[in-house]
Amino acid sequence: MVGIASRYFAGRIALAAAAAVAVGVLTGMDGTGHVVMYATIVLGVAAGAFALLFALALTVGDGDSLDREHSHEHRPTPAYWPIMAAVGMGVLMVGLVTDSLLTIAGMALLLISAIEWTMSAWAEHLSTDAESNAVERARLLRPFEISLYGALGIAIPVVLASRIFLTVSKTAASYAAIVIAAVILAFAFVVYAKPQLRRAVTASVLVLGGIALIVAGITSAVIGEREFHHHGGHAEADGHGEADDHGAGGTGEMSESDGGHE
Repeated sequence: MVGIASRYFAGRIALAAAAAVAVGVLTGMDGTGHVVMYATIVLGVAAGAFALLFALALTVGDGDSLDREHSHEHRPTPAYWPIMAAVGMGVLMVGLVTDSLLTIAGMALLLISAIEWTMSAWAEHLSTDAESNAVERARLLRPFEISLYGALGIAIPVVLASRIFLTVSKTAASYAAIVIAAVILAFAFVVYAKPQLRRAVTASVLVLGGIALIVAGITSAVIGEREFHHHGGHAEADGHGEADDHGAGGTGEMSESDGGHE
C-alpha cells in the first residue's frame, strides 16, 4: 500500500523533474548556459533526493497512523524552515536576473528547507510526546545537520564579506573590516561578562546581524566588484617605447654621422 509519505515524495519527484525540464528546455538557454544548466542540475539532484526518500518510504512500509483518532493531539512545533524557504526563494529570484552563484544558493536553501520541513512534519506524527519525537528526529538528522550547517556557517559569512570588501573602495574596505571586527569583539565580551543575558536578546542580535550581512552581501554582488587599476604596466610599456625610440634615433644619428665621415 502506498502511504501518505510515499505519495508526498512522488509528487515532489514530479514537481522537481518538471521544473528541471521547464528550466532546461523552455527558457532556451541564456547565451552561455550557466544559469540554466546550474538550475537544471540542482533540480535534477533534488528529484533524485526525493526519489531516494520515496524508495525509503516504500521500503519501511509507510502506513497510516494507528492512532488516527488522536491526530488532533499532534501539535506542530515551532520551526524556522518556512523562513528559510522564503529567504531561499528571494535569493533565487535575485540570482535569476543577476548572478548564477546566487541562483545556486537560493536553490540550495529551498532544497535544505524542504528536507528539514519534511522530516519535522514526519517526526511530529511519530507519537504524542513532543520530546521523544524531537529526540528521534535529532538521532536521524543531527549527523548531517552538524556537518552541513557548520560548513555553511563558515563559508557563507566569508563569501558575503568578500563581496562587500570587493565592492567598496580599498580604504572603505579596511575601515569596514576594523569596525566589523570591533563590533564582534564587543558583543562577545558582553556575552561573556553578562552570562545572565537572556538568550532571546542574544538570538535577536545574531539574527539581525546575519540579515544585515546577507542584505549587504547580496547588494554588493549585484553592484559588482570595483575596478582594479594595475599601476606600473603602462609606465613600463611607455618606458620600453621611449627606449626603442631613443635607440632608433640613436641609430639614425650614427648612420648620418657615419655617412658624413664617409
